[in-house]
Amino acid sequence: MTNTIYCPDMAVVDGHLLHRPSFLVAEDGRIQHLDHVDALHREFPEAVVVRLDNQILLPGTVNGHNHGFQVLMRGMGEDMDFMTWRSRVLYPVSEQLSHYEIYESARLAYWDMLRHGVTAVADFFYLNDQGVENALAVARAARDVGIRLLLARTFYDWEGAPVRYRESPQAAHDNTLALSRALEEEGLTKWVALHVAPHSPHGASQAMVEAAQATAQELDTYLHIHVAEGKYERDTMLSRHQLTPIQWCEKAGALGPKSLAIHAVWADEGDLEILKRTGTSVVHNPASNMILGDGIAPVIEMLHKNIPVLLGTDGGCTNDRHSIFDDMRMAALLQKVRMTDSSVIDADTVFRMGTAQASRSLGLNSGRLLPGEMFDAVTARLDDPSLLPGPVTVGHLVYAMADTAIQTVYVGGERVIHQGQPTRFDPNPLIAWARTWQSAH
Repeated sequence: MTNTIYCPDMAVVDGHLLHRPSFLVAEDGRIQHLDHVDALHREFPEAVVVRLDNQILLPGTVNGHNHGFQVLMRGMGEDMDFMTWRSRVLYPVSEQLSHYEIYESARLAYWDMLRHGVTAVADFFYLNDQGVENALAVARAARDVGIRLLLARTFYDWEGAPVRYRESPQAAHDNTLALSRALEEEGLTKWVALHVAPHSPHGASQAMVEAAQATAQELDTYLHIHVAEGKYERDTMLSRHQLTPIQWCEKAGALGPKSLAIHAVWADEGDLEILKRTGTSVVHNPASNMILGDGIAPVIEMLHKNIPVLLGTDGGCTNDRHSIFDDMRMAALLQKVRMTDSSVIDADTVFRMGTAQASRSLGLNSGRLLPGEMFDAVTARLDDPSLLPGPVTVGHLVYAMADTAIQTVYVGGERVIHQGQPTRFDPNPLIAWARTWQSAH
């Protein structure tokens, strides 16, 4: 077995900045030891030494919520509210996408994420066409690019949505089990974990949510649901059901320790108590919420109640960028201005939200550069102008670092980005395809 010793000038290890640590990574991509390079080399003389001079090593970030295919709509929906964007951009474009376009859009989105330091992503995917082939295309794209994928297969039955989104509860259950088998048969589970995702209180009936929850239990996996994203949903649910969206989700069985409430912007005190009591995690999408004018999630109150909070970028057309480092900064600044108090949240907290907390909430063994965890890591150049004059702190990484600083990205010990470029595929044909697609639409 070949071991590798990585030797950066600095590293962020469990929230602490260490100078000249070294990491022994085994062939399976797992960190085995953390020590000085000389001590590691004496114990493992056969190990290959990789010196990361003038670089800081960071845990890879985790994108807790995304719709990869929506990268093709980047630039199409600026300055529209949610309903207008959905009817004029999302629905008409997504109805046209072929199997091949879904694959290529996923490759483009995942490459963009990797170069921004995202090593794992939860892709909430709903172009199912009542089958498994489109989801398999997304899974293959993750493997081909080299990113960890949490494929949140959507359960969707609202009659107002495009036909390709919709299924009966039984069909959604059966197709999800078929997808699980297909992932195993193709050997994709090294890169892909299957989750379930009843779309939302407005996109999934109670029967659909119950089917999703039963499927999640059958597969022993996680459940994602959009909830309380916009004021319109809260008003509608109160009018129709006399329940807030989060109350409705609890009644439908969608909340629990392996559940992720996406957005939770319009959550009141009672809703937060439900999230706390059920052990549900919240995926906060600050940039998307700002772009769509949805509001500001009560993140400070969530943290005070020890509700796990992680970060997501959302889709490429409701954020435009795929950087969790960006969303760390925005999450912190939004709460500071909302509370008119710069001390209410600090850089360490939002850094954890984008790394260690996200990994825990999504069942990943990463997010911290510690023995036993996967070597999903990012290096940044210490001489990048955005990190000067230094010395670098976690605050620099959250508030100042530009994507130009990111040099190399590792997933499971494999170098998948080097000097900003992908290593698993030639990006030029993908660039040409994306430009051709854009000019035709």
